[in-house]
Amino acid sequence: MSTTHSLESLCLEALSAAHETVVSLGAEGARREVHRADTDITTEGDLQVSKRLLDFFRERGTPAVLYSEESGRVELTSKPEYTISFDDIDGTDNYFRGRTLLPHCTVITLFDSQAPTFEDALVAGVIEHRSEAVWHAVRGGGCHFNGVKTRTSRKTDPQRDTLVVVDHYASRSEVCRLKPIYDLCWVKDFGSAALHLAGVSSGLFDAYVSFSQKAHELGAGYLLVKEAGGCVRALDDDLLEERTYDFDARYRIMAAASEALCDSLHSIFRSLQ
Repeated sequence: MSTTHSLESLCLEALSAAHETVVSLGAEGARREVHRADTDITTEGDLQVSKRLLDFFRERGTPAVLYSEESGRVELTSKPEYTISFDDIDGTDNYFRGRTLLPHCTVITLFDSQAPTFEDALVAGVIEHRSEAVWHAVRGGGCHFNGVKTRTSRKTDPQRDTLVVVDHYASRSEVCRLKPIYDLCWVKDFGSAALHLAGVSSGLFDAYVSFSQKAHELGAGYLLVKEAGGCVRALDDDLLEERTYDFDARYRIMAAASEALCDSLHSIFRSLQ
């Protein structure tokens, strides 16, 4: 079995472990809020999934440095070969509200570098816990949705039936700058960046725009969308590939089903500078 295939299996097993943890918590207590900072909520569920994934990678003896929101930076070995980042529950506010159909995900990215750029993303996966839908990608091996190779919608033009997700965590003034996109396209926000990016990769959405995208989800989203034939671009610099992946950073980005759609939406954004 190749190393890449082994890491792909590792990622999928980790997603399964995270889902098992979410399901096993079940009770209302798991959604108990334990911390709030600005718009971010931390629940008991976040803590338990983070602990489960940390234990999972440690038990597997993965030679990596691991980054997570709840656990911080953890060296799993004295000689790491990889970097692993994960978001235990992305869309925690959706999860916190409970008893609804609102999406919430676990997202994992493995990089084959100790100081990765986005193009070093090797394997990535997302599981949406309500539907149990799974997206995963391997660099050079394509993107898969529920085990079947998938592609973006391949949309090329911003039209009324072009579904663009806009991250509304941005300030009102920044969102207002995207008014032309609202006028041209169908705009939504489902409260989970991992779902937004994964959705672009499988054609559920046509594009996604964020003025303040956490790296937690962006590493995986970058690989998923690129491997599905889409485009991921920094709003202030076309070359996201060579940018340093900083787990604690936020990025201004656009993901789209095609280079043409990305160009069109990006030109609208640039015209408003």
